[in-house]
Amino acid sequence: MFAYHAIIVDDLEAEFFTADQKSLLQRFVSERGGGFLMLGGMESFHEGGYLRTPIGDMLPVYLDRSPDETPREELRLGLTREGWLQSWARLRPTENEEKSRLAAMPGFGLLNEVRGLKPGASSIATVTDAGGHAHPAVAVQRFGHGRTAVVTVGDVWRWGLRDPEMHLDMDKAWRQLARWLVADVPNKVELAAQPKKGDPNQAVELQVRVRDPKFLPLDNATVMLSVQPIIGGVSNAPAIRLPAEPSTTEPGLYTATFVPRDTGGYHVEAMATNNVGAEAGRAVAGWTTDLAAEEFRSLKPNRALLETIAKQTGGEVVDMGALGAFAGRLPSLKAPVTEAWTYPLWHQPLVFAFALLCFIAEWGLRRMRGLP
Repeated sequence: MFAYHAIIVDDLEAEFFTADQKSLLQRFVSERGGGFLMLGGMESFHEGGYLRTPIGDMLPVYLDRSPDETPREELRLGLTREGWLQSWARLRPTENEEKSRLAAMPGFGLLNEVRGLKPGASSIATVTDAGGHAHPAVAVQRFGHGRTAVVTVGDVWRWGLRDPEMHLDMDKAWRQLARWLVADVPNKVELAAQPKKGDPNQAVELQVRVRDPKFLPLDNATVMLSVQPIIGGVSNAPAIRLPAEPSTTEPGLYTATFVPRDTGGYHVEAMATNNVGAEAGRAVAGWTTDLAAEEFRSLKPNRALLETIAKQTGGEVVDMGALGAFAGRLPSLKAPVTEAWTYPLWHQPLVFAFALLCFIAEWGLRRMRGLP
């Protein structure tokens, strides 16, 4: 199951799954980081017996309420404030167009009643009944390393039967929901390039996270990185290989530092092998570097840095108003000139005297002890 990125349950009662399968589904989301979506229907949510089950526990809504037998008709769908902020929940480029689309949608008649949202869950869309009461229609939340979502409306198919344009809208909505469900699902090997803040050489820390088949951190892996410079849009330069070392702060994390020498793009590929030499997975990433960007990031002079340089080199920082006086003092200022000289060590008198002294001392000791 961990080979998949997401699981969708549609109108399927809880008794269909064994107890172990229900726990495995929860682990799929919390440990593997997968996505889980439950759709509304006659055998879903409370009606499907998911109350107090591992699957029901990870849903973003409470199921502990008996379904309301009151018939629901003409349930009108609308986005919540959180829904308006989520690009995957909208189908039109502007707010007015989206409101017009929602107003033209048909009413729904099948709704799985829930008590409300759990803490930390977000309501993306609601349906309003004839009495003006709003009910959760689409809700999402994070669960462990993954995410879960619910669609409590059971007759979404009515949307696509109105006309061909609405059918296309419905298809697009399902695609966007599915993409959101699998967007952040982790892979066995993940690679990230993080610039080191404040580094004058614009060094980049390459972070590789390696997981085993159960998606637990893999500590005894060997990780090799291959960095390909792309200078001027051409990748003719040979690839640079460097090993990644295990991190001391996070299990399964391997890091390496790369210092770019040229302005341009860089493509890096990570390959991880386990303790028996079998490939555990690969990942790729990239970044761009502009070595002159830091210098020209701001046109405002860095006076503190200039004063530090002047103090260390014996110079001074001159204001604009004092340029004339500074130019007049230039002929009288002492400008030290540093020249490099090379002297052979054996041509120094002190070295010659030291060598002669050692020779005389040896001769004297040998004479004192009667040695030849």
